[in-house]
Amino acid sequence: MQTSLQRSFTRGWLVSANYLWSHEIDDGSLGGGDADFPENVACRRCSRASGDFDVRHSFSVNSVYQFPFGQGRPYWTGPGILRSVFGSWDLVTIFTARSGLPVNVTVDRSASAVPDGNVSSPQRPDLVPGVSLTPPGGSSVSQWINPAAFAVPAPGTFGNAPRNLLRGPGLWQTDLALAKHIQLTEQVQVQFRAEAFNIFNRAQYSSPNADISSPTFGHQILSTVNTGPVGTGTPRQLQFMLKAQF
Repeated sequence: MQTSLQRSFTRGWLVSANYLWSHEIDDGSLGGGDADFPENVACRRCSRASGDFDVRHSFSVNSVYQFPFGQGRPYWTGPGILRSVFGSWDLVTIFTARSGLPVNVTVDRSASAVPDGNVSSPQRPDLVPGVSLTPPGGSSVSQWINPAAFAVPAPGTFGNAPRNLLRGPGLWQTDLALAKHIQLTEQVQVQFRAEAFNIFNRAQYSSPNADISSPTFGHQILSTVNTGPVGTGTPRQLQFMLKAQF
């Protein structure tokens, strides 16, 4: 389901909001760095669940506000120092948010412990009855998963934990841009633009370690969504631009 709301430019302000609800379902995933095969290759439906790229909720708002000063705007339209300094400024805001991606809890097992001897596929643990999947007090960056909720399956059996039964941290960030238009001649305009990505410098955490055989299973999340220089989920970045239009 996708819905949007848009307010066209009125008194120098435009705003648009978009919401998407989706559900990606599959029995395995390959590509984009994934190798999520069915636990039991003879029973693909046993691995049917939310896919690795299932973003259930996605929301964005973007806004453009033209300050009411300068040529062609309500105030300070005539030549002068006020129009030169404070005129023709625009403020652009983009807010994005999405729910967390699925987390598939796995366990390391030997070929002799698995019914079909196939350990090339991710093996899943057993669920401990009556134990919450999240730590007491809820999930946090210091401990996202409750290790006590999972156990190694008995030899010769598959784990009963469903595929992708948990969710990683969600993501949200706000980007801002401030732009000034300078009219040099009738046909030549210069635009100065200052942009701030993730202006609140919010840490965008990645999914936790979900292998119960690891000593750091479910513990502190140490990685971020994006370690590169550009894109969503980076630390706060500032960018400046000067552009001539003619």
